[in-house]
Amino acid sequence: MRRNLWAGPRLVKRARSGFPRDFARTWGLFALALLSGCGGGPSRARTRDPYGPRVAQCIDSPRGVSDAAVAHMIPIAAGVAVLGSSPAERQQAERDYGPGSAGLFAAEAPARRAHVQAFRLDRSPVTNAAYAEIVPACGVVPPDYENITSSVWAELAQRFGLRASYAEVSRFLWNASEPPRLRAEHPMVLVTYDEAALYCAWRGGRLPTDVEWERAARGPAGSVYPWGAVFDPFRANVALRGAGDTIDVGARPTGNAPEGFTDMGGHVLEWTSTRAPGRDGFAVVKGNGWDGRGGYGRGAASRTLPIDQRDITLGFRCAQ
Repeated sequence: MRRNLWAGPRLVKRARSGFPRDFARTWGLFALALLSGCGGGPSRARTRDPYGPRVAQCIDSPRGVSDAAVAHMIPIAAGVAVLGSSPAERQQAERDYGPGSAGLFAAEAPARRAHVQAFRLDRSPVTNAAYAEIVPACGVVPPDYENITSSVWAELAQRFGLRASYAEVSRFLWNASEPPRLRAEHPMVLVTYDEAALYCAWRGGRLPTDVEWERAARGPAGSVYPWGAVFDPFRANVALRGAGDTIDVGARPTGNAPEGFTDMGGHVLEWTSTRAPGRDGFAVVKGNGWDGRGGYGRGAASRTLPIDQRDITLGFRCAQ
């Protein structure tokens, strides 16, 4: 019987019998060294990586899509980044959002400049095709029909205040280890913080910090939105342009950030490695979902979500 997706955080099977212990130990140490040596934002703590030992249990498996994503990561040089927002920008963000926005962006960090270390970041969110490669390699259980039933989703919706019905969720569910049909290049969704971080570690990276994500979205000049100063729903996959679903990543190139990052102004919300200050079990999420409105999708905008939350508008990308 398959392990239930909700039974606990450990979703990795042990390596098949005969997997060389010395190789596993060596790979684990390599992964730990690689991850601990990556550059990041000024506030990223150098903590012991919890994913190296789990990655060491994975077996060899084809990973062409994931390796291609690594090869196309965009490097960002160390330097001073424009971060945060002014009161005027937050007021404009409320107008971009529309009714119900009063105070929605009030908690954003103030406008400032800060040094950010060099890093590399995925050009686009991780796709279903890329995520499918970790399933056989690490025994990961994807969000499929067996684990996300209508009753399970009802419990999740109540717990996290999710709006989507099970009928809406169904089109994002996998068939065992196979991604949804005709959605290979759509962003991977319905993953928790832990599952996203494990995938990035398996690829030799990590989740980006919120500062790194903001620097990438704003570019070297500090744009408000990835494409410029003014909200434009036709540059992103968001509700105001009639979006009702995910699409292929990179399909809205006019909304790309200055250095070529796609889908940062709209498509899916994205996990970062930054934990919410004073909120145990919460992490900072950046970007904007396909059901989102203006105001979000700015580099300075963010929200916090429980690290075990899943949603059909929530994905991720990896950093090094």
